[in-house]
Amino acid sequence: MLTSNSKEKERSLSFLCCWYLGRRRFAMLLLLSLAFVVFILGSYTINKESNSPIIHQSIETMDFVSNQTPLSRELSSFYTENSNDDGIRGSDVDIIHPPPSHHHPCDSFSFPPPPPPGLRRPGPRPCPVCYLSPEEALAHMPKHPFESPVLMNLTYVHEESPVKREEEGQGGSEFGGYPSLKDRTNSFDIKESMTVHCGFVKGTKPGHQTGFEIDEDILPELDQFHDVIVASAIFGKYDIIQEPVNISEMARNNIPFYMFIDEETHSYLKNTSSYSDDNKRVGLWRIIVVHNVPYTDARRNGKIPKLLLHRLFPNVRYSIWLDAKLQLVVDPYQILERFLWRTNSSIAMSRHYRRFDVFVEAEANKAARKYDNASIDYQVEFYRKEGLTPYTDAKLPITSDVPEGCTIIREHIPITNLFTCVWFNEVDRFTSRDQLSFAIARDKIREKVDWSINMFLDCERRNFVKQVYHRDVLMNMKPPRASSSSRVLPEPLPLPRGKAGGSRAAGGKKIPGQRGKRRHRKVSAGGRNMR
Repeated sequence: MLTSNSKEKERSLSFLCCWYLGRRRFAMLLLLSLAFVVFILGSYTINKESNSPIIHQSIETMDFVSNQTPLSRELSSFYTENSNDDGIRGSDVDIIHPPPSHHHPCDSFSFPPPPPPGLRRPGPRPCPVCYLSPEEALAHMPKHPFESPVLMNLTYVHEESPVKREEEGQGGSEFGGYPSLKDRTNSFDIKESMTVHCGFVKGTKPGHQTGFEIDEDILPELDQFHDVIVASAIFGKYDIIQEPVNISEMARNNIPFYMFIDEETHSYLKNTSSYSDDNKRVGLWRIIVVHNVPYTDARRNGKIPKLLLHRLFPNVRYSIWLDAKLQLVVDPYQILERFLWRTNSSIAMSRHYRRFDVFVEAEANKAARKYDNASIDYQVEFYRKEGLTPYTDAKLPITSDVPEGCTIIREHIPITNLFTCVWFNEVDRFTSRDQLSFAIARDKIREKVDWSINMFLDCERRNFVKQVYHRDVLMNMKPPRASSSSRVLPEPLPLPRGKAGGSRAAGGKKIPGQRGKRRHRKVSAGGRNMR
């Protein structure tokens, strides 16, 4: 009986143990399953939140606000102003135009911040830009010109013998026609038909007997019709021609690239292997030599094609101007679509990455000795009396009074032609620093008509151009030092012979009358210098 009872107890215990362990294993599997489900749901929620453009954008904005560099302030203002655009990242324009009704491929583009400045590259950095392909961009070219507000017909002053009369408040140059202060005031009174000073006041046409002479065989080429041109200029040998890259075959076949140079630059260019007078080309650039330039200041001469491109090319729809220190690295069709056609703008340029105020810009020009201080002070004080005030948030939606004017993207219509004419007249009358006169020319036109300039971020400009140094800086830069492993020491100079020679002759004997010890010191010193 004891034996049978013990066996039954063992069976009962083994049954209970198996039952208990089975339930425990099942519970563990159940808990693991629940944990796995929770993990999957949690991961899905986190991924969904991280992909939310509003949350992602707010994180970026907080990061930028915390770092108060000029570029980060520029970008943080960009993110803040566009925080309600449902993820659309566009350029920062003075007047926001309503988005087109159709879906654009770049509507969902997320605008990530550029890399922060580092020790090796402390300056501003480019930021990403959403471009269409060149073929898609060309398809977005408007079929009709941008509507020019109020102004429909613009003609220009022609006078064979302009005379400067100081008592009438005239200023500027013979090339500009010496417009009086009354002429200047009238040029800002926007009407349907206007005649204004706009350079080239003499001669039958721009480039012919006007003080900015172009070879006769090239003048008919400037009158040809083009949808788009790209233009630049080098005066005074300041820059080295930069060949555009990443240009589509379609753009190469349809968009001419024009480079204006003066005779001094032409003489320098003829000594290079990249240029030939036979074809007058350097890569994509068609070289146009200008004779009899009107100013002694090469930088002021460069403002003529920069601001008066519509006068040199009267039958062009769109133009992209680049200062010669810039290399174009994006297709022109992509640039026009991004900064003009997509934003429904007639003219676009980037704002200065650091300075937004004309008075601050003037002080920076004086500190950098860009122009004589008295002329800068006179110009700024003149504008102050006309009502120009320091830039504040009260000027919004205007985002800056200072452009980074090395690129101008524009449609050649009457209102933009008038703007660049009056802007040039300010450069002709005052200093050649066009950043100082930009705001006054823009504001006086905006007082009369509903018109705006697309002033996009400068980091976006740095996306489609690569900036290089001026030629004189490049020429004076020291070549990089060779590494110690690749450095080749010069051959030691042979010791001279004769009465004033070294301390020993060829056979190794002392030359009579020479102090070998002193000569030995000189040779040793020379050896140390060579090493």
